[in-house]
Amino acid sequence: MDPSLLARAPEEGARLLALSFLDQAAAAFPRLKDPTDTEALHDFRVALRRLRSCLRAYRPQLDDSLSKKRRRRLRDLAQATGPGRDTEVQIEWLRPQSQHLAASHRASLAWLLARLDERMRKAQHALIDQLDDEFPGLEQSLRRKLTVYRTEIHLDPQARRPTFGEATAAILREQSQELETHLARIEDADDETEAHEARISAKRLRYLLEPLLDDLPAAAPLVKRLKALQDVLGELHDAHVLETGLHDAAATASSDRAFKLFQLSVEPAPDEKVLRAERSRSVESGLIALGRLNRARRDRLFQKVEEDWLQGRAAEFFGELGAVTGLGGQETP
Repeated sequence: MDPSLLARAPEEGARLLALSFLDQAAAAFPRLKDPTDTEALHDFRVALRRLRSCLRAYRPQLDDSLSKKRRRRLRDLAQATGPGRDTEVQIEWLRPQSQHLAASHRASLAWLLARLDERMRKAQHALIDQLDDEFPGLEQSLRRKLTVYRTEIHLDPQARRPTFGEATAAILREQSQELETHLARIEDADDETEAHEARISAKRLRYLLEPLLDDLPAAAPLVKRLKALQDVLGELHDAHVLETGLHDAAATASSDRAFKLFQLSVEPAPDEKVLRAERSRSVESGLIALGRLNRARRDRLFQKVEEDWLQGRAAEFFGELGAVTGLGGQETP
């Protein structure tokens, strides 16, 4: 990012930043069709998240360029990338768990992975079709709107316009307070909503800071800590989502098995050997074992968050953030 970014007008700086993220999404887009490019979806999704975060943070500076319809279309595309990536993350965690399961439970893991692989395949095909239809036109529209803006020129030498740096300082202050608030509300590992909101706040704060590191090199360790917080809260969120998924999968497996047993039982001449064999197959028991492993992961992750960030332990971080970025009372970062 241009070292003089902070000195530019707020409207110009915000647009330059948004266009850089749009460029990243446009660069990742054609890679989505390459089945060997395992990072394409991740890179495209991150670029869209950064772009949306920028548009949200600098809304006062960008509102005259972006209609509600364009924001809504961008939101819908970003949300469409979620299911496939979330399922991929679940598969990545589940596959190695086979070594922690009893032999009798590994068939349950194979059953679950087959369901998730099929879900991910369908989600990715649907996503590619949707992006092919919508992203090129939306990208062109956003680029056209973001490259032009109207402004006022003050000829009075005493008149002083705010800079992008000053506008960013105010946004950083607000985002920092939001993160502090959500962290303070987390009491235990069951506080899924507040932990998720804290992760989003940490991500937004990090996205605001990262493009400014050329001007604020002292913020690099803070960005690193925010990335670590975002990662651990992200894994905690994944554990919460997987627990719900395991519960639903167990209910489905139980229902399917009950239906099959019923069908076998009402045959004109039920085969008792087949019935006994079917009764002995319990996918649910393996899913319960996976649930216990996932719950242990959840508790370990929460303990890490608690030790590093909760119950006042984040005060030093927020103090350093204020000193480095000017949140402690200075006008500019």
